[in-house]
Amino acid sequence: MKTPILLKVLQISATKANPNYKNTASRKGDQGFTLLEVLVIALIVGILSSIAAPSWEAFINRQRVRTVNDRVLQTLRTAQSEAKRTKSSVTVTFNYDPNASPAIDPPTVTFNNITQELNGGGEIKPRTIALTVNKPPASTTPANSIVFDYQGNLTPDTTPFFVTVAPSGGGTKQCVIVQTLLGGMRTDEGTVCP
Repeated sequence: MKTPILLKVLQISATKANPNYKNTASRKGDQGFTLLEVLVIALIVGILSSIAAPSWEAFINRQRVRTVNDRVLQTLRTAQSEAKRTKSSVTVTFNYDPNASPAIDPPTVTFNNITQELNGGGEIKPRTIALTVNKPPASTTPANSIVFDYQGNLTPDTTPFFVTVAPSGGGTKQCVIVQTLLGGMRTDEGTVCP
């Protein structure tokens, strides 16, 4: 029965006082941080956050613009498909005017008597996105509108049709361009967008 003897030895050695206790135990004055250490860390965090904040805001604005631009493209494609499916004309109207009464902010789009907000499911706050519609001056369609005929085509006087999305405070624009009579659409960004 060697096991109980070994346990007994371990118990005795564990209960003995450690002669080096004073050298290994931390002293009361060594706990925590000094005021200088805390100030240096606060300064470093402040500098890093001041560097990161503008780029974070620009990233958020780009995401907002991209979300609304994708919704515009999706809506135009859906309207074109609906015109082909029902074999009837479909008019798409874009609305944005934060100063109207009542205000139209976030932007909305209407087709087939259905109005849809272009706010990313409620994630884009009012007055953060500006939407503009540029169509050829000779166009006979109503303001801020585009009409797809029963084949999903456009009339010759409505091309090219631009819907431009930009951050309200300025920044990189994105746009959806309906550029052909057959209703060919593409997206672009930067100086191409009016």
